Amino acid sequence: MNFWFVRPALVACTLLVTSASHAQKASGEYGEFACRALACSTLVPDRHVDDATTNDCGYHNGNAWWIDYVAGSLAWADVRSPDASHAHITVALFDDGAQTSHVELRNQLWTNEREANGKPGVDDDGNGYVDDIHGWDFVDNDADVSPQGECVGRSSHGTFMASLIAAERNNGAGIASAGSDGAKIMVLRIVGCGGGSKDQADPERIARALEYATRMGAKVLSFSAHWLQTTPGLDAAFKRIADDPPAADADTTAIVVASVPNKGEPLAGFPAAYPFRRIVRAVPIGNDNIISPGTSPAPSGLNLGAPSACVLGATAGPAGYRIEHGSSNSTAILSGLLAGVWSSSPYARFSADEFLAKVVRDRMSLTKRRSQPDLKGDYPSGVPLADACMLATKRRSANVCLDEPGQQRGPSQ
Repeated sequence: MNFWFVRPALVACTLLVTSASHAQKASGEYGEFACRALACSTLVPDRHVDDATTNDCGYHNGNAWWIDYVAGSLAWADVRSPDASHAHITVALFDDGAQTSHVELRNQLWTNEREANGKPGVDDDGNGYVDDIHGWDFVDNDADVSPQGECVGRSSHGTFMASLIAAERNNGAGIASAGSDGAKIMVLRIVGCGGGSKDQADPERIARALEYATRMGAKVLSFSAHWLQTTPGLDAAFKRIADDPPAADADTTAIVVASVPNKGEPLAGFPAAYPFRRIVRAVPIGNDNIISPGTSPAPSGLNLGAPSACVLGATAGPAGYRIEHGSSNSTAILSGLLAGVWSSSPYARFSADEFLAKVVRDRMSLTKRRSQPDLKGDYPSGVPLADACMLATKRRSANVCLDEPGQQRGPSQ
């Protein structure tokens, strides 16, 4: 049986660069790409949910418009509040690795402290993985989670996704994300970039990565990809995590954020096709708040819309950033948003089931903000638009959170 792991292609958008007077020098080793004012998408809210302590140039000049579109900065710690502390939610990234040295990622990684403070070459925590400090490479079976092979010389899909989940905020360069203050990235390399058999997805490899993620404490599992066929073993692994009750001796449950593709496939593919109750599906939203053309039909359940097109994120190379589009973006943005909201003080102690029931189902999915229906008729009522509006206060709010008709501006493109 052929098992295809499909990462939706990230395709660069056409950029309209405004005058150089708007450019701002970024600190660090990367160039000024993220700091030039770049006009791309028009899915922009009326105003920023701004934060005086945030100096990321890409956020302030509007390049990271998607943060405010989902009211993601409401999930940042409010330094003006005495209750500004956040817990950290570990987000497991299932992809081709991530450039862990990137300025946006190097301080945002999940760290296995026993291995980080242990002896090199020794399995200090006894989990069967030696020196697994920031995750594991299930392709080459080692602790180096950075992109390998052909991924080294071109844009790494995983690096881009990691930055949309948890890019570091207030570091003087580039972007932030909805999960900047609340998410830590566990990097799980499960595919490569080349055409060799080792680079292709393997069901047993994914199942092992799933077991590792939950065993090591990941609470959000981000899949910006899908596959069209599955196996009984993989089905059982997802069911244990995303549907079964928590085990009595250890909580091995987590929320799976699954990509709904928009390349015209007749079915959403797995893991989005699973009917499991802890699956949250990311539905890609394009211009005019319309579900992206070609989006596959998804099962009923927790389906939330998030931006897909013209999104700025981190990547390898001299510029350090790119603007891309694809349904992968929606998944990573939603993963970061969920982690950011979950980590905030009202909800940080919730279990996965409590968070899904009390926050995602009873709050987020009941928002009055909805997408327009898709053009094919698979989503005749549209889908709820993901946002962090339940965290709004009198002091920190966003126009996208207002209930009054006409208060949120749609795109003009």
